[in-house]
Amino acid sequence: VAAQRLIDRTHAEMAFLVRELDRRHLPELDEGLSTAGWLKRHTQMTAAQASGTVKTARVLGHMPTVIEAALDGAIPHRSLQLLAQARNRHKIEFVDHESVFGDIATYLSVADLRRGIERWEQQINFDQALKDTTKLETLRGFHHSQTYEGLWATKGTFAPEGGHIITQAINALCDPTNIDPTELRAPAQRRADAMVDICSFFLTHNTNIVTSGGEKPHVTITLDYEILKGQVDRLAEINGAPVTPETIRRITCDAGIIPMVLGSDSEPLDVGRKTRTIPTALRRALEQRDQGCVWQGCSAPVSWCDAHHIIHWANGGETNLTNTQLLCRTHHTTTHQEERSPPHY
Repeated sequence: VAAQRLIDRTHAEMAFLVRELDRRHLPELDEGLSTAGWLKRHTQMTAAQASGTVKTARVLGHMPTVIEAALDGAIPHRSLQLLAQARNRHKIEFVDHESVFGDIATYLSVADLRRGIERWEQQINFDQALKDTTKLETLRGFHHSQTYEGLWATKGTFAPEGGHIITQAINALCDPTNIDPTELRAPAQRRADAMVDICSFFLTHNTNIVTSGGEKPHVTITLDYEILKGQVDRLAEINGAPVTPETIRRITCDAGIIPMVLGSDSEPLDVGRKTRTIPTALRRALEQRDQGCVWQGCSAPVSWCDAHHIIHWANGGETNLTNTQLLCRTHHTTTHQEERSPPHY
């Protein structure tokens, strides 16, 4: 606790010194630089860090109660930044409430202080608070692109409602009560797999989604039959990116597969119809019989599960009730990676 107060006090002292540098125009007089530029040169701050530090520093002279508590280490640095931003947005109104903010910032968490400032802003100017909140909605965005390694990088910014929905959906799939005790995936890996499961569930169960060709979205996997059976040392590809044999065998257990026959020069010779899929009636029968993942000790519900061929159809296994069972994504992957046989009927 003492170390953290020292850190917060040092941040406040830093801001106070930067304020004096800026007020006396020393960076400009000595080196012809702006205060932010001077900080970048001498402290290795990024442009954003330097700019933020200067903005906070310039407000300190207008918040005597706040800076006094901050210099004592009683106000976290992030809380100090929030108060400086609030003062900049409401210069006149903040004066009458500065002492109150200086007090509550010493014991409220950063998140609670932010909410307190937001509610205060609604009281003093509701119309502006409404405009600011509406503007935030326009900042949402989603970027999803493939790297040169074949992985996919995702970055998104969501409005409060959308972000909460996504969090609830991912947390539901990552609920510890639905995870095998021997789970070895890192939390970030579980969240990534949960996002894939959510999208897969949508594509599988939404009958209104079709492509321009009149059929549901599907994945085209380019591979030789010998690759699927593991008879040659070559990786199959999805959209040009190599994937493991275990992944391909798991996907082909329960998917609309479009076999693309390639000639000696890898030119497409024939594109066949979808085959080896799990019919709707069979899927319903599996859900009725298995009631979820059949792996011993797993409680994953049917909506999390793939239909798994006990004897893979590439090895002659039939697509019927006897040769299929439900497995959640984790145990379906384990079955193909480790060639373990889960309990089955």
